[in-house]
Amino acid sequence: MSNIETFHKMKDLRNREKQEHLKSYQRAVATFEEKATMLYDTLKEKEVAERAFEDQLAKQTVQAVSFIQHQQYLERLDQRVKALQPEVNQARSQMNHKQAHLTNAHVEVKKFEKIIERKVEKREKWLKEEEMKFMDELSMQQYLNFQNR
Repeated sequence: MSNIETFHKMKDLRNREKQEHLKSYQRAVATFEEKATMLYDTLKEKEVAERAFEDQLAKQTVQAVSFIQHQQYLERLDQRVKALQPEVNQARSQMNHKQAHLTNAHVEVKKFEKIIERKVEKREKWLKEEEMKFMDELSMQQYLNFQNR
């Protein structure tokens, strides 16, 4: 029976590791979502600025200074997008890496659960066989005692 207890301890250890990997994965997801949201907001801001300037151009004439300021603003947004893109990709890569570790940890826990399940089934089968042997022996003794009377 100590054999099964050992496997339970190993499963508990793997389960703790799985929980650590889960926390790490959740932090990676949060980081990815934060970076992706920043990128999305920047792209949305650029789109709104472009649309607003196009509307302004359609309605009235625009001074050269305003046009230059708008172009500079769009360039700053482009630079921010270019800076955020690698960060988002890195965060996505990190998240996928953490997910792979979490999946592996989950598989390890399942392996130990299966091993324990098989050991318990094997032990129950053995106990049932021993009980049957005992019952056969007891039955035989009763029969012989009845014959000897």
